[in-house]
Amino acid sequence: MSLTQTAYTSRNAIKYGGISLVIFLIMWSVIVGGIKAYQAAHPPYIAPTVKYGILPKIVFLEKQISAKDFTFEFPNDSVPKFKDQQKVYIIYRPNSSFLALDQDTKTAADLGFTSQPVQVKEGIYEFKNEALSRTLTMNVLDGSFTMEYPYKNDQMLLTPGNVPTKDESIKTASDFLKSANKYPTDIETGDKKVSFWKIDVDGLKAAESQSDANVARVDFYRKNVDTDISIFSSELDKSSISVLVSGSDVNEKKIVEVVYKYANIDRESFSTYPIKTSDEAMADLKSGNYWVASDVSNQSVTIRKMYLAYFEPVTLTNYMQPIFVFEGDNNFVAYVPAVSDKYTQK
Repeated sequence: MSLTQTAYTSRNAIKYGGISLVIFLIMWSVIVGGIKAYQAAHPPYIAPTVKYGILPKIVFLEKQISAKDFTFEFPNDSVPKFKDQQKVYIIYRPNSSFLALDQDTKTAADLGFTSQPVQVKEGIYEFKNEALSRTLTMNVLDGSFTMEYPYKNDQMLLTPGNVPTKDESIKTASDFLKSANKYPTDIETGDKKVSFWKIDVDGLKAAESQSDANVARVDFYRKNVDTDISIFSSELDKSSISVLVSGSDVNEKKIVEVVYKYANIDRESFSTYPIKTSDEAMADLKSGNYWVASDVSNQSVTIRKMYLAYFEPVTLTNYMQPIFVFEGDNNFVAYVPAVSDKYTQK
């Protein structure tokens, strides 16, 4: 073989070898990408861990519930489908009511209540600030508290039009919570809703506009769980943490009411539990095994939405559990416990 033929053969080998290598690498990338895409779309099944054993039943606020006739009309006539399991989160509670009282006494001092607390019932203590006409009531068992100023009797607060804007109200309310170290991360990063209210003899009535209001209410909501799953409280239009902000120029009268109910949920500590199927949850609703968050007088209700959420605990429990939320006509809303009956106390 001549040198010319050898060079020609070598060039072709390099040329076609390079092309073959490129084709191989492309095919390899496609195959690996396909395998990864399939694994992402079809992850290996992991059974529920149920490491907390049998869970206590969710305790909803007592409410009279009347039996109704439900029909279901979902978009595209398709019943929503859900995974067969959901996370249940741990809630940390004080180990000692004595230590909790000590901590709450410090919180009271941060809020301007330096008097000795008076126990009004088991676990409930009352602090007074006579100079400012304020009362602070703290529940050392669950960490909740309310602070009240008799704003309905203060003529200086009854003039409408001086209420701060939504942004100003959020800042004032947030600063107040920060001052007492009661502004945890999931509240700070959660949604804030501002509504305007008019002081009435019987309490508060929704104002038509800011200019017609005497106070603004800031509702603080937790950051969603797992990005897209909300946490619902027992009141749809009010969160478990709310602050009433007035338009007073007097610093001590800017915050006239605070309702604070917050459970320390550890988002890193959870166990997965089997949940009911859509059909089982719908059957619970039809049989009356639900709690109504927003009722209607109608005997018949058409349900048009169904989705998963979590229920903000209102009682002394160590778990935050998932619920099914059913939304129907005329703003009807009902909750059905989502964890399978097999894993909840009877």
